[in-house]
Amino acid sequence: MTPFSFHQPRDLQDVLKLLAEGSAPVKVIAGGQSLLLAMKERSARPARLVSISALAAMKGIRFNAAGELEVGAATTYAALAKAKLTGWHAEIAAVCGNLADISVRSMGTIGGAACLAEPRFDIPALLTVADAVMHVASAVGERSLPPREFFNTRGGTHLHATELLTHITFPRVDALSTLAFEKFRFRVFDAAIVTAACAIRLTGDRQVSAVTLVVGAVDLAPSTATATAQSLVGRQIAGIQAGEVAKLVAAEVLPPANRTDHHRRYQAELVISLMSKALARSGATKAEN
Repeated sequence: MTPFSFHQPRDLQDVLKLLAEGSAPVKVIAGGQSLLLAMKERSARPARLVSISALAAMKGIRFNAAGELEVGAATTYAALAKAKLTGWHAEIAAVCGNLADISVRSMGTIGGAACLAEPRFDIPALLTVADAVMHVASAVGERSLPPREFFNTRGGTHLHATELLTHITFPRVDALSTLAFEKFRFRVFDAAIVTAACAIRLTGDRQVSAVTLVVGAVDLAPSTATATAQSLVGRQIAGIQAGEVAKLVAAEVLPPANRTDHHRRYQAELVISLMSKALARSGATKAEN
């Protein structure tokens, strides 16, 4: 590691002041699962390290006045995995409980993963499919960003150096009928080779009124199959063939012309398999083996 100064403010405004100074490279640390490794390898060389671990306001899980699920950016995966969430919110807990190993889940935070924006990690795809909102603050104000504005399609995020992600809100439990998230990795502590997720809202007679289909790890930011999703609106969920839709998703997010090597062809097959499984969990007709 290169030398750095360490700061542990007790107040959010003090953190924002440190970020606003801009006199030397600053990195914010919560769990530090990825940042510390990068510093050891010297791929990250902050002159100042600002810890938010003492900021209680940036931790915790609660419902706001609008009924949205509000999660502090410094909330660990383990805390989310243990949360007694209902409806499609329970899939958030399930995803966080299936990340890496117990040590990473105990230290890693949802906000840290969002800001790192590593395309192979689960959280960016989860936030995208759920249409979560990222709330960021700086010394001059606050702003709220949907996933398409938060994540940069060229990699990373659109966060400014003086901004801090403070919390994330997920839509109300009645905003969706179902959310299903699937992934494939070789070992339990590996990043995913592909993630696939669908979020669906149904009418009372089980007709699709809205759907989002997202694939992670095939590009520098989560990929949304917009055209395929739009083709499902107005259809009965039980009449949708999961396998056929999954093939359309694969063709949209990873076109045949881009499958130029074994890895990309393997990813395309995984997209089909994983998205088919996610859709089947949501009520679509599972393809016969």
